[in-house]
Amino acid sequence: MNESVLRFGDSGSLIGIYTPAPTSGTTSGSRPGIVLVNSGMVHRVGPNRLYVNIARQLAAAGYPVLRFDLSAIGDSSPRSDSLSFEKSAISETSAAMAALGVQSGACGFILCGICSGADIAFLTTRDNPAVVGAVLINGRGLHGVTDDDAIEASLNSTLSAGISARYLLKNALFNPDSWRKLVGGRVNYLELLSIVGRQLLRPFTSRDQAPESAPELRAAFHAILDRGVKLLMVYSEGDPSTDYMKLMFGKEIKKLAACQHFTEIHMPGADHTFTPLHSRNELIAALRNWTDAHFTG
Repeated sequence: MNESVLRFGDSGSLIGIYTPAPTSGTTSGSRPGIVLVNSGMVHRVGPNRLYVNIARQLAAAGYPVLRFDLSAIGDSSPRSDSLSFEKSAISETSAAMAALGVQSGACGFILCGICSGADIAFLTTRDNPAVVGAVLINGRGLHGVTDDDAIEASLNSTLSAGISARYLLKNALFNPDSWRKLVGGRVNYLELLSIVGRQLLRPFTSRDQAPESAPELRAAFHAILDRGVKLLMVYSEGDPSTDYMKLMFGKEIKKLAACQHFTEIHMPGADHTFTPLHSRNELIAALRNWTDAHFTG
């Protein structure tokens, strides 16, 4: 495959790998470009080389793809200004879209990211009208970076409680070793019962109070969808991103799911970073089906 290195951004400080679509065939030049956004500090190959596989398979299907490093990640240079991470990430992702447009001729773009890459993809979609689609995989910080540590700690605590309860209900309670530890006094059974009890009683008690950033996030989602942007939300089995969306949207999550341009996919058996090969293959197949359904013709 004929991939090439792109330098772009201020003084060429950002580095990406461009994977072109085939130059022959009716699909060439007619589909949006795809930009893959860093997940945390993992550079442009993505976790388990997921971005490499996405780029090559979707490029072969007619979508030019750019996977790049945000500043201070991989081969991209650190920034020399005092811009916040959120603003710099949005600016650099927009610069990646522009670079891909120059290289491929694409004028519309799909942003795709996993974990924090999903968060950046969403925030850029919110701010940049050139985005026509976004794939958000296991994102749980879509509201952006907050300076209030107490708010962020409360949100993380709520999500962690949901994870613990699910593990206990699905695994530990049906594991003989867990019961032997309980009887042997090696488990804090009061804490265990408290966690499980709160989870079981949640549907019959008052709902978790939505974080202060929830109304703004809901408004951003609806503004993006009203703009005609296609959104695909992907959740690994048991990932806290599902709890995050329920917490931020509450009863409105059903209204969101009913939106014409909104799609969600749950991936049974997949972990957070799609470590097993079959999980990565299933994810890429799902992305291909979604892109072809919305961006062909």
